[in-house]
Amino acid sequence: MNVLIAPCGIDCATCSVYIATQNNDTAARIKLAEQFKANHDKDIDPETIVCDGCPGEGRHLGFCSVCQIRTCAFDRGFQTCAECLDLPCAKGQFIWQKNSLSLKTLEELKKQS
Repeated sequence: MNVLIAPCGIDCATCSVYIATQNNDTAARIKLAEQFKANHDKDIDPETIVCDGCPGEGRHLGFCSVCQIRTCAFDRGFQTCAECLDLPCAKGQFIWQKNSLSLKTLEELKKQS
């Protein structure tokens, strides 16, 4: 089984955008657009809520395609930030907060290497 872990530590298999894309679930994408509007006051066209997995070259949700964490990791030749000695760094402050599941994932990956 191919596990897709984003550089930031998000497990793509649990990502709502990835799941909706892989299931071609228009209703889920519409619901996600409503959540983005309610939670972040962002109007996002449901048709643009697509992702084929962060580590891949396919489609990515708008802000994920320009994510500083993703760019930094890939520019350094890392699959995930678990490979970086600077983990956690300032680039991930917005996601690696207290009780962050993605940071926990990265810390577990770091232990395995």
